[in-house]
Amino acid sequence: MQEIQQLLTITQKLREQYGRSFPLDGRLVGDIGEVLAAEKYGIQLYKENVSVHDGEEIDTRRKVQIKASFKNYSYFPYGADKLPDYFLSVNILENGDLEELFNGPGHFVMEHYIKKHGLKHYKETFYTLSKGRLKELNKQVPAEEKIKVVKP
Repeated sequence: MQEIQQLLTITQKLREQYGRSFPLDGRLVGDIGEVLAAEKYGIQLYKENVSVHDGEEIDTRRKVQIKASFKNYSYFPYGADKLPDYFLSVNILENGDLEELFNGPGHFVMEHYIKKHGLKHYKETFYTLSKGRLKELNKQVPAEEKIKVVKP
């Protein structure tokens, strides 16, 4: 039980430090990923529960949605009103580093992946995108259309 108490203490410290919920459910991974990505890519995070975007690139003010996972896939929002300006999908590795799966305009994912492959959405809420396809698509995004890494 000591480990559970440590985990609760850690999430409380994270809440205080970053102003995010860090709940011990599925959102914990998302919150961790957002904080790690914000630091690595120079993104100013918005307050929680902002629709569509999680923050913006500090240097350019480009709005970004961040999706993080420990798995081999990522979720992409369904619906024209939920299409992010920029989409950053990362895997969180066991050592805490981030593996970039996709970094580029949201419309690029929609046009070159979802529409091209006729992906089906889940209950009009999201699409499930595979790690392999995202990484291949990421290679096609011109460097100037990516959110820049500020802290490798």
